[in-house]
Amino acid sequence: MNKCDIILDATLNLLASRGFHGFSIRDVAKEAGVATGTVYLYFEDREDLIKKLHSQIIETVGREVFVSLGRELSLQQQFHQMCVNFWALFKRHPAMILSKGQFDHLPADLLRSRHEEAKVVLEPLFTFFLRGREQQMLKNFPDEILFSLAFEPYFEIARKSLQGFVAVDDAMLDRIICASWDSIALHPER
Repeated sequence: MNKCDIILDATLNLLASRGFHGFSIRDVAKEAGVATGTVYLYFEDREDLIKKLHSQIIETVGREVFVSLGRELSLQQQFHQMCVNFWALFKRHPAMILSKGQFDHLPADLLRSRHEEAKVVLEPLFTFFLRGREQQMLKNFPDEILFSLAFEPYFEIARKSLQGFVAVDDAMLDRIICASWDSIALHPER
């Protein structure tokens, strides 16, 4: 892992445990095991560090969640695979889901600018939504609403699971995924 990635990883861990206001560049450097000046070699300031961390998370999600979404799978199978991939990602990198709430509360202007970047990386998801609406398998809602209905509750359950508030085994995970599918499917299977 290069120093830039080590710094980003340290920032993510601090963000997950302390929140945005709970750490400084000096704290990041200490957590990363580098000199404070080294952080400034890679990042202009704290805001730049947070923006680049957010970009890295989005790229990781795009790379790891949509890897096995073959068109030979039904839409419901693709959805199931996305959810399983998200779950595996969160188990490997718990700080990602534990810090999500921090990113959700960034200023609206910054969120909108990050949103356009995310749309490019998350294009397979938006294609999935488009195909689902065209095939009349998904409810006719905008992408943002489908995303919120399908994945936001799932992310919250993952966070609660990682914090030890709820136990989720494979059978429970399948039931959660089915419930998420039912929230966006035009005609949920019963």
